[in-house]
Amino acid sequence: MYWLTQSLLSSWKHFLDADDAYADAALSSFLSTLRREEKETTQAMQAGIDFEAAINSTVAGVPIEPVSEKYDRAVAKFSRICTGGQPQVPVAGRLRVAGLDFQLYGVCDYVKAGIIYDIKRVQRYEYGKYLHSPQHPMYLHLLPGASKFTYLIFDGTSTYAETYRRGDFEPIEDTISHFINWLLANGYINDYFTHWEMNTERMDKVDGI
Repeated sequence: MYWLTQSLLSSWKHFLDADDAYADAALSSFLSTLRREEKETTQAMQAGIDFEAAINSTVAGVPIEPVSEKYDRAVAKFSRICTGGQPQVPVAGRLRVAGLDFQLYGVCDYVKAGIIYDIKRVQRYEYGKYLHSPQHPMYLHLLPGASKFTYLIFDGTSTYAETYRRGDFEPIEDTISHFINWLLANGYINDYFTHWEMNTERMDKVDGI
């Protein structure tokens, strides 16, 4: 059985969607993720971590230091949406695709009234940015009681929401099948087998849910 996360699939999708000028860098980033190599936290990654932490603190009733009018307004808006929800909800499930057994695993930022919320801090946003993301198909598959998945997005200036319901997207099984076939066709399948095989640490995560 093999471990599989939406972040690995997202890294692969990012490479597939990259413009020619960025294809080499996107492939390098994907292979680093595939091989479980440690990566330095980039400025963009840290901005996302800090933004989500500010929302979590506000939801918990812990005051935060003001940053800017637009930033603070976005934090307050998303905090109101998430208040009353359950934070950091782990989800997991097994799936057999392309003759292989997978243990899917993820963590929902918030779950509230049958809606999964995921917080995104981005540099630039265009509507439909997450249309082909594997995150909402995987998480809705793993949480059958949820009716929809909403991305809460802040680009530094404005806030946005993208919502997906069941039937709006390609099933996660299809994405996984494409992923495995691509690994096979391009000679990377052994990297996946080597670094993503189930182990005690991963089983403990699943057992802890």
